[in-house]
Amino acid sequence: MKTLALLAALAAAPVTAHADTLLLPKPLSGGTLHADSVDLSVYWTPVDGAAEVVAFYTDRPDATPARLALRLAEGEQVTFGLPGVTGTVYSFERAGEGVSVTSARTSTDLALN
Repeated sequence: MKTLALLAALAAAPVTAHADTLLLPKPLSGGTLHADSVDLSVYWTPVDGAAEVVAFYTDRPDATPARLALRLAEGEQVTFGLPGVTGTVYSFERAGEGVSVTSARTSTDLALN
């Protein structure tokens, strides 16, 4: 019974197939992550002791880029998916003087008896 429960839990959990990381070591440094069909360009600036992270992303070459912004204090991390984009999650983390952004492909497998 325990084996069946463990297999069901593992089958329902997201599995990371690959991950890419962008390191932004100082304010106003920036870069772009390319994950599947999404391009995510990111930079950050210091604001009131926190890092204000600004990103623009698009999943189609002809689309107007969407903007997102968030503030991260030292040691904070957040992970989420982008609206309308499936199969990829993004993690933003403030550590030390910099910010890192990671994209990871996810998938969910379903085991049926």
